[in-house]
Amino acid sequence: MNSKKKELLDETQKNFFNSMLLISPADKLEKFVVEDVMGYGTTIDERVFGISALKELVKRQIEQGASMQIKHEIKEIHRRYNESEDVAIIVNEIKIILISEEGTNELNPRISTVLQYFDSYWKVIHWHGSVATDSENDTWHLQEWKRKKEELEGLVAEKTQELNKSLEELKAAQEQLIQQEKLASLGQLTAGIAHEIKNPLNFVNNFSELSIELLDEAFTELDSIDESDSKEEIIDLLNDVKANLEKINQHGTRADGVVKSMLLHSRGGNGTKEPTSLNPLIREYVNLAFHGMRASKSPINVKIDLELDEDIEKISINSEDFSRLVLNFCKNAFDAMNEKVNKLKDKDYLPTLKITSRKDGSELYLAFEDNGPGIPDDIKNKILLPFFTTKKGTDGTGLGLSLTNDIIKAHGGTLNILTEVNKFTRFEVRIPLNNKTSYS
Repeated sequence: MNSKKKELLDETQKNFFNSMLLISPADKLEKFVVEDVMGYGTTIDERVFGISALKELVKRQIEQGASMQIKHEIKEIHRRYNESEDVAIIVNEIKIILISEEGTNELNPRISTVLQYFDSYWKVIHWHGSVATDSENDTWHLQEWKRKKEELEGLVAEKTQELNKSLEELKAAQEQLIQQEKLASLGQLTAGIAHEIKNPLNFVNNFSELSIELLDEAFTELDSIDESDSKEEIIDLLNDVKANLEKINQHGTRADGVVKSMLLHSRGGNGTKEPTSLNPLIREYVNLAFHGMRASKSPINVKIDLELDEDIEKISINSEDFSRLVLNFCKNAFDAMNEKVNKLKDKDYLPTLKITSRKDGSELYLAFEDNGPGIPDDIKNKILLPFFTTKKGTDGTGLGLSLTNDIIKAHGGTLNILTEVNKFTRFEVRIPLNNKTSYS
């Protein structure tokens, strides 16, 4: 590296330290620091992302040091360049003596600075500070880290206790479920039991997520501590705790999906059927399903085609359960067409849901037809089984179509599925107009 370029580097390094050590004002930082500078100081409050944050840090330090006399010594211990000599890494040990009315305190941080050369000048792009905690005089940082460590341990212990309590409540609720019914009769579980499961599940999921965030903060803070056997031991323990929490959250989220499905589909009333105008009910809940899909994380444009026979007289149904039937079929169609949209990436493809109602002799005929991907022959006979789902992760519970089929049977009806891969799927529902089948 030529001498001029090295002089410019040394000057930039000097100017940067003058600002950080409160010798130069913060308003000159742009001359030797890039706009998106990133840095980490020696405490949790000294995290910088961008020059504005760096200026705030320097101003804050100036205010804090206004009543002190500050002396310092800088010793460069390492310098390295990349092959093109346009990036430099410099490590300095700094001895800082703070003199105030309360006494004298000595700090011994080590500052690593990364600088980049831009045509005719150098600028700081990253810096990182650490503290030599084995120094006998550096009591302030030792006390600070001890306080943060104790605070974190207290939070983890508190959240772990709450988590254990929630898990015990969940176990008790699960045992209550098993005593009430077998899995095959999940469609008739009461909403009250589902609520009992959901409440502790909320605690499990919320506190596991919060605890994971706290642990991430702990890891960030541990990065600033010098390597030691104790540090490695703490990291290992925290990694084990984080892995456990992630598993708890993963399975808790899955269980929450099942509970939500139970609440939506299994909350039956007293089984009473009343004469109901079917078409207004269909319009209302198709509209509700559509707007729910549009507000979801994966909305699509869908054409809704309603072919409803206005001459259908009132039919004896359980309107609460029948509304869930409409919601289930619509949601299933929207999910299928969403899958086709993502797979085809075809701008000419218009997702369409066609809903038909008519009187067919002594029966009500109701059909939900979508132009989605269709149902492969190998799973066509499985889609009505409880817990069978083609969705990944926590997106599906496998209860929707199964419990919809139960609702149809409860009304004395039948469900027929017509489908052709890559063309359409049509769910045909037939219910006797004089159905008197009761819920059991």
